[in-house]
Formats: sequence, structure tokens, C-alpha cells
Amino acid sequence: MGVITTMIRTTLTVAFLMVCLVLQSGPVLAQDWQRGLRNYKEIIHGKKNLQQLSPQEQQEVFAVMRQVELQEKGSKSSECRDAIGRAESAASELADYARRLRNCAEAQDYSDDCDTEFRRTRSAHDDYESAVSSFQSYCN
Repeated sequence: MGVITTMIRTTLTVAFLMVCLVLQSGPVLAQDWQRGLRNYKEIIHGKKNLQQLSPQEQQEVFAVMRQVELQEKGSKSSECRDAIGRAESAASELADYARRLRNCAEAQDYSDDCDTEFRRTRSAHDDYESAVSSFQSYCN
């Protein structure tokens, strides 16, 4: 999907979520949501930086982001959702084994060549590469 299509889809999703929130909530929460949505859009378009926002405004933006992610995950096919789950798991496993390899090297125990950690990291990378390929096949 192109960037413009994704932005339009995200904008429509957020607008829908905002309408649902307004219907379910009071006016004060709706105003916070509107400010969060406005800040979210400005961050997406590069007009604002998250660090420029107050802690309250950052929380509002995070709430909008969570809702967008939930909505987007729900609209994907079951194959895509499965691929996302596999990719997230593989990424976590790769990061864990890479940390172990780094820790082994940083220990400077020259009697240990870190071969076990390297093999596990390489295997985790292969799994991650496969998961990314599945994600690209099912989710793009």
C-alpha cells in the first residue's frame, strides 16, 4: 500500500474512532481526544515532534495510536494477523539472542568463542527473515 493510501486509511480510521468515542464519552474526554488526534496528525505529517508535547498531550497521542493500531489489526486478514504475530515473536527472539551474543563478547572470556550464541542468533535471524517474508506476502 502506498503512503498516501495508508495516510487516508489511517485518517478515516481515526475519524471513525473519534465518532465512536464522542458517542460513548462526555465532552471533556472528547476534547482531549480531539487534541490527541490533532497532535497525532501533526506528528505523522512531520509538523510536530512528540517531545514538544506536554506529558498529558503525549498520553493523548499514545491513546490515539493504540486505537489506530487496534483498528488496523482488526481489519487485516487472519493470515496477515498470524504473520504479524510470527514476526513480532521472531523479532523478540532475535533481539534476545543478539543480546546474549553481545553479552558473551563483552565478557571478554577468551576461552569462550561465543559460537553457541552466534549459531542461535543466526538461526533466530533466519526465522525472522522468514517471518518478515510472510508478513510482506500476506499484509502488503
